[in-house]
Amino acid sequence: MKMTGMKNRENRRYLLINICFALALCIVIAPLLVLSAYNFPSADDWSYGRDAYKALQAGGGVGTVLRISFETVARYYVGWEGRFMNALFASLQPGIWGEEYYAVVAWLMLGGLILGELFLFRELSGRLLCREGCENRGLWFPVAASTLILQILYTPSAVESFYWYTGAVNYTFVFGLSMVLTALFLKLGLGEAKGWKYGLNAAAACILSVAVGGDNYSTSLSMVLFMIGSYLLVPVLGGKAVPGKSRFDRDLFRRFLSRTWFLSILTGGSLLACVLAPGNAKRLEGNFGGATTENPLGAVLQSLLRSFTNIWSWTDAKILLMVLLILPFVWLAVKNIRYEFRFPGIFTLFTFGFYAAQVTSNLYVDGTTGGGRVAAILYYSYHVWLVGNVCYWMGWFCRRRRSWPGFLEKAFSAAAPFARRFLIPYCAAAGMLLAGVIYTCDLKEISSYRAYRDWRQGWAQQYAMEWRERLEVLHDETVTQVEFAPLSVYPETMLYTDLQDEDGYIWVNKACANYYDKEYIHIVNAAE
Repeated sequence: MKMTGMKNRENRRYLLINICFALALCIVIAPLLVLSAYNFPSADDWSYGRDAYKALQAGGGVGTVLRISFETVARYYVGWEGRFMNALFASLQPGIWGEEYYAVVAWLMLGGLILGELFLFRELSGRLLCREGCENRGLWFPVAASTLILQILYTPSAVESFYWYTGAVNYTFVFGLSMVLTALFLKLGLGEAKGWKYGLNAAAACILSVAVGGDNYSTSLSMVLFMIGSYLLVPVLGGKAVPGKSRFDRDLFRRFLSRTWFLSILTGGSLLACVLAPGNAKRLEGNFGGATTENPLGAVLQSLLRSFTNIWSWTDAKILLMVLLILPFVWLAVKNIRYEFRFPGIFTLFTFGFYAAQVTSNLYVDGTTGGGRVAAILYYSYHVWLVGNVCYWMGWFCRRRRSWPGFLEKAFSAAAPFARRFLIPYCAAAGMLLAGVIYTCDLKEISSYRAYRDWRQGWAQQYAMEWRERLEVLHDETVTQVEFAPLSVYPETMLYTDLQDEDGYIWVNKACANYYDKEYIHIVNAAE
């Protein structure tokens, strides 16, 4: 009875902590979701969605839209680029059903990111790796929520992460899908899905393998390398060490490979199909004069250097406080994990390589690490791999307890119940300290505050009103030659790019004109 009472108190403690973390996450995303109501399509949204939009306007249905979308994929694959899932997702932008439906974009992107990472953390820490009879229920969510809060608050580009559909869906949303694929890949490989559950998980993983492998090169290349690397990492780092024999668990390697080989082939094959597309040469010729900036080896070396620079610049006080906040949960969770945490240095080196691979393709083509949407997924994955390394090193440290001096082991064992009892005050203190640092140092820079400011100042409302006035003209079939005045406000959180004047990014105007069947669209000042 006493043990049952202690267990119930502990469960209530974890429930209260999880509720507090969930509320904090809701507070962070609330301003971003409110602002989504004032969002409208722009740029590539018109280019990719044009044919589907016109089909719907002509009375077509869902079947017609899907057929048009696959035709769009084929056209871009041959004539512009090989990322076939990029074209498929982009052709289905919500605005084709009506501009008012574009308001769901931020909900989709934030939902994909949050649910993807929650699924990964839940499967790995809460279920997949736990010892039989143990669960880390209540421990994984605070770790995942803390990571998500900082990812969302400090995303390098809110507009390309959450509001501009074509950019966000192929980076932020696909990153979320890659988190689900990672969990399913490990779940299948470690034999945690059996019977009909294996079939269901394998089918979902196959679909995700094509979706991730056929989209942005940053995520697809990193995913392929992770899958291949896992065939070495899992048997070495997760296998059982047998005295006098190899540290490589051959049985685990064979089982893992036999359960997941088809996912590696699907993901790698989809990536290869993107690389070999005939449209790539045309895009390279049109944008970069037909030549890449770097050779392959130079791009790899540059990606390692740039990635190290990113990690160094992003690791600051708020990151250290976040790690401090999640440490008790990590410590309690890794004690229940049944796999050995061997060779943490090897784990760190491999994960750094997976991380760095995300910028290799961009550096190879144009010598940059990509735009804001690429920077966003680099920032997300930085957090995921950071937490992964904290967990792994903590697990290694925990397993080394058996070699500690006796007095140290006794002191730690005596302190553990005390730490559990004061977990709530500890979280409150660490959480308030982290919130204080964010409020004091970065308040005006975080995405939630900037979204609130765009709404509070009325910039988002004014922007939406002016676009609705534009749409009245664009939907008027009697008007074929369009002239608009520039927007009076440019909400920085949600506006990717506006229509341009003659000296600007004029292809955007042409894309919009083709979308709405206009001869041209010009932006003119009132004085003109």
